[in-house]
Amino acid sequence: MLPLPAVQLSIVIVNYNVRYFLEQCLLSVERATEGMDTETWVVDNNSADGSVELVRRRFPGCG
Repeated sequence: MLPLPAVQLSIVIVNYNVRYFLEQCLLSVERATEGMDTETWVVDNNSADGSVELVRRRFPGCG
């Protein structure tokens, strides 16, 4: 079995209908983790405010 790549930091953000704050949070995470090996996961709880579309469009690397 192949070894998995090492990740220095995993970030999990839970969201529900706070699109503006989610965008600000993700921008902050991008700046704060520059040069680090990270993964960012956004867990959305069925938002109706366009949060999912925002993440897909502006932050395609988020899981």
